[in-house]
Amino acid sequence: MLATKLPAWEIKQESDIERIFNEQCDRAGVDFFDFYLLHSIEDGNNYDTYVKYDCFRWGVEKKKEGKIKHFGFSFHGSPELLEEILDAHPEVEFVQIQLNYLDRTNPVVRSEMLYNILSKRGIPIIVMEPVRGGMLANMAPEIEAKFKAERPNDSVASWALRFVASLPGVMTVLSGMSNEAQILDNIKTFTDFEPVSDKGMAIIDEVTAEILSIPQIGCTACKYCTPGCPMHISIPDVFRTINTLRRYPDDWRSKNFYRGLTGRSGKASDCIACGQCEGVCPQHLPIIDLMKEAAEILDK
Repeated sequence: MLATKLPAWEIKQESDIERIFNEQCDRAGVDFFDFYLLHSIEDGNNYDTYVKYDCFRWGVEKKKEGKIKHFGFSFHGSPELLEEILDAHPEVEFVQIQLNYLDRTNPVVRSEMLYNILSKRGIPIIVMEPVRGGMLANMAPEIEAKFKAERPNDSVASWALRFVASLPGVMTVLSGMSNEAQILDNIKTFTDFEPVSDKGMAIIDEVTAEILSIPQIGCTACKYCTPGCPMHISIPDVFRTINTLRRYPDDWRSKNFYRGLTGRSGKASDCIACGQCEGVCPQHLPIIDLMKEAAEILDK
């Protein structure tokens, strides 16, 4: 099965779509693709480009021509946008989302919500980032010991792969592999595949809870702090980003979210420590100190 994607950022005019597709066919040496995706749909930018150039209709036409066997998209946006797209485009045959046991309640990714939307509609799911860029393959020894005690011959990464592959509606699981040992481990995991048992799921939930127990900023996003901020900093959104990065230090999507945020509002490092926000915060958070932490992490 051969798959590739249409990159929105390379589309400057309508003729680029056909040019890109033909180049992809030439490079792959094929006349058609089994799976073809509109790449990285998210709120704004990429999705706006696909709408502007009517790429969904183009995908349907390519299916009629036999150039695409199955048409879908990869998704990095909000649950609200996913519902909107699926309502507007019932022709979509599958959706690729980031899904792993740690991101189920991630406030940026919101994997569980996306999964539930697709499951309810009966749309097949392709999973990306099942091992979260390798994060779920290498953990603290005390966490790894919980997995090894149950299945001593299995890798820690295999638990992450088996978790998503056990979910109803998952069509296939994509795993980034960088050496032969990882390829062989993945083959072992999916040969005579064993879904995660109830006991195994309890272990995964325990590990998840332990990782997510890292302290969070207790912001309730009431936004009492924002109207009077002289630097127009969206303080709750900054805290939302920091909370995610405390748990997932290498989360590129949170950093992308912050970059988009600061295109519309002030940066954490713009804080002048006036204290207006602290005077109105119902949670009595030390916002000035927290802004300093955020500036260190986000504005270097």
